[in-house]
Amino acid sequence: MEMDTVIGLEIHAQLNTRTKLFCPCPTEFGAEPNTNICEVCTGQPGALPRMNGLALELAAKAGLALGSRVNERSLFSRKNYFYPDLPNGFQTSQLDPPVCEGGGLEITSDDGSPKRVRLNRIHMEDDAGKCVHDERRGITLVDLNRAGTPLIEIVTEPDISSAREAVEFLRKLHGLLVRLGVTRGRMEEGEFRCDVNISLKPKGSPVLGVRGEIKNLNSFRFVGQAIEYEIGRQSGIYAAGGRVLQETLHFDSQKGETRSLRSKEEAHDYRYFPQPDLPPVYISPDLVERLRLELPEGPEEAADRLLSLGLKDVQAQLLMERRGALEYFDSAVAAFPGTSGGTARTAALMEELFLPHCQKEGISPLESPFTPDLMAKLAGLHEDGTLGRRKVQELAEQLFSGGLDPVKVVRDRGLAQISDEGELGRMAREVVEAHPEEAAKYRSGQEKILSFLVGRLMKLSAGRAEPRRAGELLRAALSGDGDGGGEGN
Repeated sequence: MEMDTVIGLEIHAQLNTRTKLFCPCPTEFGAEPNTNICEVCTGQPGALPRMNGLALELAAKAGLALGSRVNERSLFSRKNYFYPDLPNGFQTSQLDPPVCEGGGLEITSDDGSPKRVRLNRIHMEDDAGKCVHDERRGITLVDLNRAGTPLIEIVTEPDISSAREAVEFLRKLHGLLVRLGVTRGRMEEGEFRCDVNISLKPKGSPVLGVRGEIKNLNSFRFVGQAIEYEIGRQSGIYAAGGRVLQETLHFDSQKGETRSLRSKEEAHDYRYFPQPDLPPVYISPDLVERLRLELPEGPEEAADRLLSLGLKDVQAQLLMERRGALEYFDSAVAAFPGTSGGTARTAALMEELFLPHCQKEGISPLESPFTPDLMAKLAGLHEDGTLGRRKVQELAEQLFSGGLDPVKVVRDRGLAQISDEGELGRMAREVVEAHPEEAAKYRSGQEKILSFLVGRLMKLSAGRAEPRRAGELLRAALSGDGDGGGEGN
């Protein structure tokens, strides 16, 4: 039987605040265990929470950017369940009403047409702590530094139909929230993660199938792998005449498979009731308007603008998805000397060299010592032919890590490409004369030998000859064209 895949996402984004949601403890990552804690976030009797106002603003800003309705009044509730790293014995979350409702984000569907993934709600909640398993001693330790960290949970409608669509949605959402400053989005630190609800149903049927929920995925790649595996697992069960159980699943990234954790809870299992220690939350129309005015351009507008500048679609998506990349790019293009001709060069340098370097270092482009002004200079040297592609690749790591001025490096090290046609022509003739056998093979029709001769010319010029022009001049020298300095074929 042909089946439809139905996917809904629950995305948790850590809000970009210096302190926790209900206490003044810092949200710093990597601190010594149980040092960023107090009586509130460790659930001590009689300790009263006090809400972080910035967290509320960031949650509302996310909703506005996603086209959600920001509710003037929302309410915190106690969501009851036991985790060893949840010191209160309940999570402080929002059920009804949440801070935002509705909205959506547009992606490209599997058939290539635009598709809007609707949002059900955005609500605030505090995070749990972290269990640390010591297998050597056979014990589990609890670190409560993360307990109380402010989160928003973004819940989609079941509008997603494949792993590819889910990953595209998450990448776009991540890029938008980072650009808004709502979250830093460091997935390796748990600042952006999601749960995937997935079910299968007979093709065209209006009745949804039984769903499994894959918990705590913190990598776009793992999301795609987990969904593909779960589709295959559920399809196999149905094909064998079996019954899919509603359960919570864990994705084992080492084995590439899901496994059952527990039966899936329903909302009534959490026994929500209003948190008596927190009053209702009110957001004034004036605050909503101020936040609306602070919004940057939306994902569709940003993509259209980048494509109109001549960027490839993959480059535009990369700039929007990576934390700080679009802001860095815009600043570099603005600093490019003369006209905006360096746009394509800047995008190519960022895509191929700079953003991979930043990802390896675990930093945002805006945190790099290689500033947008320096990137503009590097793009300019590449654009005007002063630095060839190979030399840029050789220098990239030094420039990016040290924040070095590429103009000064080129000048001090004598790295500028040789632009004197007479000098290059002389070198081409010298290479041909030094390799008569290879020259004879080329003239007999073995044109692949030209790459060897280009390599010899590049070595003779200490890498300062432009490879394409080197090939043209060598062809001229091999054909006996005068001084080897004419225009190549």
